[in-house]
Amino acid sequence: MNELAVIKNASIAIKDGKIVDVGESERIRDVYSGEKEIDLSGESIVLPSFVEAHTHLVFGGTREEEFLMRLSGVSYLEIQRKGGGIYSTVRATKSLEDAKLIERALSFIEKGETHGISTFEIKSGYGLYIEDEIRILKIIKEVKKRNKNIISTFLLHLPPKGIKRSTYFKKAIENLKFIKDEELSDFVDIFVEKDAFSKEEAYTFLSEAKKLGFKTSMHVDQFNTIGGIEVAIELNLNSVSHLDKTDTESLKELAKKDIVGIIFPTERMFLLKEGGLGRRIADSGVPLAISTDFNPGTSPTINFYLVLSLSVIREGLSIEEAINASTINPAFALSIHENTGSIEKGKSANLQILSLKTYKLIPYFFGMNYLKYLIKNGEVKHAF
Repeated sequence: MNELAVIKNASIAIKDGKIVDVGESERIRDVYSGEKEIDLSGESIVLPSFVEAHTHLVFGGTREEEFLMRLSGVSYLEIQRKGGGIYSTVRATKSLEDAKLIERALSFIEKGETHGISTFEIKSGYGLYIEDEIRILKIIKEVKKRNKNIISTFLLHLPPKGIKRSTYFKKAIENLKFIKDEELSDFVDIFVEKDAFSKEEAYTFLSEAKKLGFKTSMHVDQFNTIGGIEVAIELNLNSVSHLDKTDTESLKELAKKDIVGIIFPTERMFLLKEGGLGRRIADSGVPLAISTDFNPGTSPTINFYLVLSLSVIREGLSIEEAINASTINPAFALSIHENTGSIEKGKSANLQILSLKTYKLIPYFFGMNYLKYLIKNGEVKHAF
């Protein structure tokens, strides 16, 4: 994870959206002649575009007042217990028409692309009631039609108010088959936390999802440790997110299973948490990915250059580790590593070109955007 393969004076040959060759420019030019050429003479570097493995970007409203409350000392969970937090976003999301939510989501995606992201995972979760979650999944499906490289996730976020918990949970499981049959989701996720779902509920829900062929992930150990990580290990999930409170022994068990751990440097800064989590997870051997966790409550940013910078400055990663945690490792978390996440023959040409002389300047100019081109599936999507 601490190494990058670097080729100087290189060229990449692309055909039909795929990388057909990569290597020293002199050899590539001798073998290939292209219809279109992008000349990068001068100070430029080419990296795989970022793979964003964890977002909640279908939502209504904003939560700036709660942000100010937290800065004055009110905890995130206390705000949520008073009807704010996720519940306030649920109300705002429900109030918007589908077309407006689609428009907002596409706008967020475009902003993410201008910060080097070509692949986005998008979760439901701001509906809570199953019919509203299905509505959000249908919105994500429509977004997929309009923008490629989208992975969808059905997230069981919080038990909604006004319905018996057991009735709600049974309905969630019963609707997994419908969601699968309608191709509404690639992944299933669950938030295991006090005031959310228990480890027993997580085991039942994720086991049923795996039987139906869903890939699986979990929000776990964000604020408290209540046994979710043991379920993740037993069920061999694709990924686990947050891990703030996960102990070292559990991290070592995750490493044995090659379960990808996803952390959120901007969320951790936004909630004024101590740094160093990334270093602790990486040292345990867990394959590590970083993400914006883009959401209106705890990480309202889609700036992946800031995420990468903070993973180095606050979380203790080397720049090489941070780049791998932004590209190939999240591709593994989403089970798309054979198609994207690195610059290799046969993979989709998902690339970012930066006006920098070395990748080491990315965290140095922390949060700044030096994107010159974003290439998505072989096509120039953004040029600056």
